Amino acid sequence: MDRRAFLVSSMGVLATSSSATADQLPLRSRLIGTWLLTEAVTVKGNETVPWFGRHPPITGVIIYSENGWMSVQIAGAHAGTISRADFDKLSAADRAAWFDEYYAYCGTFEVDDAAHVVTHHVVSSLLPYETGTILKRNVSINEDGLSLLTPARDDGGQTTFNRLVWKRAT
Repeated sequence: MDRRAFLVSSMGVLATSSSATADQLPLRSRLIGTWLLTEAVTVKGNETVPWFGRHPPITGVIIYSENGWMSVQIAGAHAGTISRADFDKLSAADRAAWFDEYYAYCGTFEVDDAAHVVTHHVVSSLLPYETGTILKRNVSINEDGLSLLTPARDDGGQTTFNRLVWKRAT
């Protein structure tokens, strides 16, 4: 085999090895980064509905940092736009309707590679009852993105869970 043939075949082996290595990285390493929300739904039996009744399109970002901290923010669509001056004039009830489309929390996280579970330890949340809680999510990552599923729960005799799908921010 001449040098060029050897180099070409070696490059193919290296390229194959590096893509295989990326898939073999620990789940935590593949999770690190910034992800943009592409889908947020609640699956209830055979029905799929917008996540917690948020109005589509639902946007959001989730960030997992190398130092073990995470943050998530999700917003449903608002009915139009509003200026700050007009927002300041709204009644408390009307402001609450705008804020009801928003959700956020932050905290630390840990990953169980064997179980494919990420655990969020909530340090602060927009929802006060979530602060100090532990939220587990089944996680899968592929070339297309990140999928987080809440644990299944019984909701009136129907199995229900939330599915949030994210793509890596570029």
